[in-house]
Amino acid sequence: MEYGILFTFLVVAVIFTAGGIIVNYLLMPKKPNKEKNTIYECGIDPIGDARIRYNLRFYVFALVYVIFAVESVFLIPWAIIYKKISGWFPLIEGLIFIFILILGLFYVIKKGDLKWV
Repeated sequence: MEYGILFTFLVVAVIFTAGGIIVNYLLMPKKPNKEKNTIYECGIDPIGDARIRYNLRFYVFALVYVIFAVESVFLIPWAIIYKKISGWFPLIEGLIFIFILILGLFYVIKKGDLKWV
C-alpha cells in the first residue's frame, strides 16, 4: 500500500513535468532569425571567445561555502532532537561538531585559500 502511494506520486510527477514541456513546445513561437540566434549580453554585441579561464579562487570560495553550508545544515536536526533528549550528551556532541567545523575553517584560513588577491 505504501509503495502504491509512492508510485502514484511518481507517475503524477512525470505526467505533470512531461505535460508542461509538451504544452510549452506546442505554444512557443517558432520564428528563428539571425538576431535571435546571437548571444545576448546586456545589449552589447559579443566580442571574442566565450571560453575564458576563471581564477581558481572563485572555485575554492564556492567549494568552501558549500562545504560549510551543508555541514551547518546538520545542526538543525541536532537542535530539534536536543530538546527531546535530556542530559549533557547532545550538547557535547553538538559542541564537538562545531569545534570540528571551526578547525576546518582555521585550516582553510591558514592554508591561505580565503585570501582575496
